[in-house]
Amino acid sequence: MIIDLSRGFYGIKAVLQPIVFSIGASKEESEKLKEKFMEELKNVYSTEELLEPIVVTSEYEARLLPFNIDRKVDAIILWAHGRRYIYRRLSWLKIPVIIWDERGYCHAASWDIRGFLKHWGVRVITPIGPEEHKRVVKVISAVNAFKASKLIVFGRIPAPNVASQWCLEEIERKLGLVTENISVDYLLEKAERIDAERLEKTLAEWRDLFINFNREALEGVAKLYLAIKDILEERKANAFTINCLEDLFSKKFIPPCIALAKFIDEGIVAGCEADINVALSMMILSFISRSPVLMGNIYLFRPWPGPGFPPSETKIKDIEESLKTNVVRLTHDVIPLTMGVKSKWALEDYHNMGKGATAYVPLKTNSDVTLLRISPDLSEMIAIKGKILKVEDTIHCRFSAWIKVRNVREIADNAYTFHHAMVYGDYTRELKLFSELTGIELKVL
Repeated sequence: MIIDLSRGFYGIKAVLQPIVFSIGASKEESEKLKEKFMEELKNVYSTEELLEPIVVTSEYEARLLPFNIDRKVDAIILWAHGRRYIYRRLSWLKIPVIIWDERGYCHAASWDIRGFLKHWGVRVITPIGPEEHKRVVKVISAVNAFKASKLIVFGRIPAPNVASQWCLEEIERKLGLVTENISVDYLLEKAERIDAERLEKTLAEWRDLFINFNREALEGVAKLYLAIKDILEERKANAFTINCLEDLFSKKFIPPCIALAKFIDEGIVAGCEADINVALSMMILSFISRSPVLMGNIYLFRPWPGPGFPPSETKIKDIEESLKTNVVRLTHDVIPLTMGVKSKWALEDYHNMGKGATAYVPLKTNSDVTLLRISPDLSEMIAIKGKILKVEDTIHCRFSAWIKVRNVREIADNAYTFHHAMVYGDYTRELKLFSELTGIELKVL
């Protein structure tokens, strides 16, 4: 795997090693096989790192395979060619094997290879068609990128919403990634020391991102953005979450929403409220899709201008309606521009308070989405499939997306909490493979 942490999901590439077994082949025959194999693969895997194919021409070469494979390789691409019994030597590589057959369309012969190699303890995947091949290698590289990642948690923990894993060592032990807790005080100190020229340059770059740019409203957010950027670079981190409501606001009222949206646009996972598990869920979706992901609250009641929420009588009525219609509302204040349908944000205040800054851009409607949340003990994920019916600027929180789901009752009965990550598209098949590769159980609602 190749990963450029500073570019987040944009910096992830799978490293793939094509292998073909052709026992007894001459050097000339081997070269022809390499050329043919690479010709078929290069268009499908054009965005990945495709190494020169290895042609195994003898049983002895098969035995040496574990010593000739680069440690950065994410997966083997095995051409379904030649005698199959020798394929057993792949079991010593401890790397997932993707079968290549009929220009990428695995079928009957591939199933035989899959059954045989699984008996030898090999993780085998048999994609059908080029698009599925592309999706599979993204998931495999996502698993390794996850282990190479670092998540920064800014502010006091545990945070007010407690259904997360708060033992940072446990996160590393179970998932591989490193998590570090950094105080909000340190972050604010860094923000106050931001160079004036650098600040002005950033604000000038932001000017074209808003239809109603306001320097005064954005100055504090820009300082926070630059301070976070510096800390991510210092600590070699590619994801973060911040305890805004309880910790940051008690020291300085700077809603970080626009800064977080900017980071997501740049490929960095950025979560709110020091909710570690939703940040982990955002990382999973972002890495397997290599696309921006936001987080939001799943509510079964209508928006309210704020501050505050609707009265209980209204909430109860709305909850009953949601159970009948199977429509939930996802709402929050961080809206990446790359997930919007317009090229500029509208600058607004925070929760109808007449101060602070949030930004609104409409999300896509009539779009399939996948929502995800990993359990507090990190053993299970719940994925929710849905379709966005409508989107509005609802002030508190800034956006609301009404999502048609299969069964609201199942969500109400099973959700670990209300914060969920959301990505455009149906990624439940990819999540199933991620689950198989990591041992994290998956439940799809």
